Amino acid sequence: MEFNKNNIKSRNIYILYITTFLGGLMFFLPILALYYQQTLFSAQNVAFIFAVEAIASAIFEVPTGAVADLFGRKRSMLLAYFIDIIAFIILWIGGSMIMFIVYAILTALAHALNSGTDTAIMYDTLKQEGKENLYKKISGIYMAIWPAGAAISSIIGGYLATISLRTPVFYTIFPFIIALILIFFIDEPKYEKKKENTLNGHMLESLKDVLRNKQLVLILLGGIVVWSFGESTHFLNQLFFQFKNIPILWFGYIAAIDFAFSSLGFYFSHVISERFGNKRTVVFSVILMSVLLIVATLTTGYIMLALFTVSSFFFGLRSPILGHLWNAECESRKRATMNSINSLIYQLGVALVVPLVGYWSDLFTVNTAFLLSGIIMLIIPSIFFAFLKNN
Repeated sequence: MEFNKNNIKSRNIYILYITTFLGGLMFFLPILALYYQQTLFSAQNVAFIFAVEAIASAIFEVPTGAVADLFGRKRSMLLAYFIDIIAFIILWIGGSMIMFIVYAILTALAHALNSGTDTAIMYDTLKQEGKENLYKKISGIYMAIWPAGAAISSIIGGYLATISLRTPVFYTIFPFIIALILIFFIDEPKYEKKKENTLNGHMLESLKDVLRNKQLVLILLGGIVVWSFGESTHFLNQLFFQFKNIPILWFGYIAAIDFAFSSLGFYFSHVISERFGNKRTVVFSVILMSVLLIVATLTTGYIMLALFTVSSFFFGLRSPILGHLWNAECESRKRATMNSINSLIYQLGVALVVPLVGYWSDLFTVNTAFLLSGIIMLIIPSIFFAFLKNN
């Protein structure tokens, strides 16, 4: 592994790499929207489930981040993977709007417990060894591993879906059981704790730190737009492919290629941003991703697929840089909570936007909805990101 060159002693990085790979083995990813639609029928109903998940994530984000900071990040990760397993069992049973809502709420809780907690463990593990300057590189590798796992599982999931749309859900349970076991072997890194802090006091103090920091506010304002519209098109992309007359058997391969490009973006993020600068790389990644999506809506066949999947490279390219810029502004004892505030804002954006994109899809076409999303992502985030500090 690349981080061995830098003599990192802790096994935490190894374990985080393996568990995020296992977490990517969600075999139902290339058919989830279709699985919902099989029971719920309309794009707007499908979008509603994704919106419920986003709203639940927003509700859980900051309290779970504060719990991780105050009571232990390893415990939060263990609980997250346990809840994920329960959620997948409910999704596998499925069959009704209520079951899908319960799944959405549970998976949102699991996501919130893990969101920012894994990266806080990573950052403080490096900081404990005086190597926090390696965070952008190692987090880029870490972020690249999840979509690599997702790419593999998407190909397998595409074939499993030919048996039934429920089959990929069932097989997703087993990698998460293995990941849950591995997390027991993480060594919680030392970090500052303010023992007299209450849960509410810690959250309020962290929120004030974010709102007083211009760099963090700019990341939030630009990020909420590009994340919410980007995630909405990602959630509904199977309906987009269906509109473009792509056979369902291809969906697994398309998802695999999509994840592979995002994985490459994560991996090369450090090298490219060191060459061109953090701010410039972020701005151009947003512009290029949006332009590719817009042109994809105007084309068909292989050209459309190529443009749509390549745009994922620029999503991957942006994320580790913004994570690096965000964590550089955070105090150690508030890191998980401040990361959760970041996720909270982004999830609120998704909760508002995915029903809108679903509504546009039913009112016009899913192609028009994606075109409008691309135009919005092209214009607004670049303005905010242009004012970021480059450090």
